[in-house]
Amino acid sequence: MNYRVIAGLCLALCVIFAGVGIVQGQEKGKDDAATVEKKDEKKDDAKEDAKDEEKVLTKKEFDELMDTVNTAWNKLKINARKKMGDKAAAAADEITEAAKQMLRYDGEVLNGDEKGKKARDQKDYKDWVKALEEAATDYAKFARKSDWDKADAAKDKINETCGNCHDVYEPVD
Repeated sequence: MNYRVIAGLCLALCVIFAGVGIVQGQEKGKDDAATVEKKDEKKDDAKEDAKDEEKVLTKKEFDELMDTVNTAWNKLKINARKKMGDKAAAAADEITEAAKQMLRYDGEVLNGDEKGKKARDQKDYKDWVKALEEAATDYAKFARKSDWDKADAAKDKINETCGNCHDVYEPVD
């Protein structure tokens, strides 16, 4: 073969590979743009979540949250009786999520030395909410494993924690 033919083939291959590289670079640029867009969406979602966390719960919103907890508690008890671990755990997960929102309650202490102060600022209220969240998380973990002795102990802790808080913070109608 002639060296000119070989040089021409090499030049053609270089052009082809360069073209492929350019195309791949353009596709990578599109991927990078999509990745940046997804990151921006995640940042926006995180900002929304932060706004939700900062927003206080009104009495009405808190009452709706308590209705959600009550419904989840009833589901948990029914499914625990039937030994339906996944369904009971799902109900406990609902309680866990609700507990995370409870600290935003704008209500006031109803009696005692702290009367009129914000419930969410009270140490006992914070402790009960944290205990509720932990007990519900534990219950879900044990129910999924069908470890019913430990799940029952966690269920009793949920009930006790709710009762203790209601004794102090629930209005008497």
